[in-house]
Amino acid sequence: MVVGAGQIGTPLVEQLAADGHRVTWCSRTKPASMPMGVEHRSVDARDGEALAEIARGAHAMIAAVNPATYDANVWAETLPPLHRGLIEGASRAGVRLVLLDALYLYTLREGPLSPDTRHAAETEKGKIRMQIADLYTAAQRGGILRAVIFRASDFWGPDLKSALLTRDGLRGLKNGKRPMLIGDPDAPHAFTHRDDVVNGLIKLAFAGDDVEGRVFHAPVIHVSQRELVQAVAHAMHVAVRPIVAKRWLLRVAGLFSRSVGGIVEMLPQWEQPYLVDDSSYTGRFGTRAITLQEGVAQLAKLTPALS
Repeated sequence: MVVGAGQIGTPLVEQLAADGHRVTWCSRTKPASMPMGVEHRSVDARDGEALAEIARGAHAMIAAVNPATYDANVWAETLPPLHRGLIEGASRAGVRLVLLDALYLYTLREGPLSPDTRHAAETEKGKIRMQIADLYTAAQRGGILRAVIFRASDFWGPDLKSALLTRDGLRGLKNGKRPMLIGDPDAPHAFTHRDDVVNGLIKLAFAGDDVEGRVFHAPVIHVSQRELVQAVAHAMHVAVRPIVAKRWLLRVAGLFSRSVGGIVEMLPQWEQPYLVDDSSYTGRFGTRAITLQEGVAQLAKLTPALS
């Protein structure tokens, strides 16, 4: 069972179906494209009772859900009740909950970030993530929930709507459009490939009981924004010079766009080296992240030019 039909939930369902698994896909509205054999159920993830009814008999519930906007006010309003619904649904159904989460709850003063790094967020979105983490900790300590949490860094890869290089951004890059970078474009930054997230969620859903009650960090590569963009551009046989957005410009733009405004408070993780320790996951499963070279070759092949 998969909850969520966004940029991770959709390829996750596609991969599970391709692997031959029976999948029930839950989201508020039915996706326009449905893989063969997948059953869709319209449900509000805040409704734990409805989720439990759908999840009974499932091997696991995989949740990849997040608000469409990058606004802390929206997150504060929508995320806590959504996660209470997920906890109730998985608990009532007695199934393992595999949750895709973010790294925002950690302090940036200690690194590289690991599952043992202190929860001491200084941003509003980070504090909301801390609140959600407390919900899961309490439920698991109370013995009512079997869960495993998979925290990913900033995404890169194909067909993304929210990323440094989005689907539209990649098409623009292939046609010579200058991409926009933020913070320090030359600082090393942890990026998680979309397909590593999808594969990790599947592995955690079918892994042994030892993963329950634990937090894992998705595989990452450490590369600067400029290096990532230039590597993709080179593979596409284009030469572009990125634009680096100044902090003050983002602040002004944020007055007119909540999503841009939401980027401003997260700038500290883009203005300094942002390093993540993924050994909790790579050590457990004996795997590694998709390399820069592998991922870039994939993007160059999959990204069409604009007509």
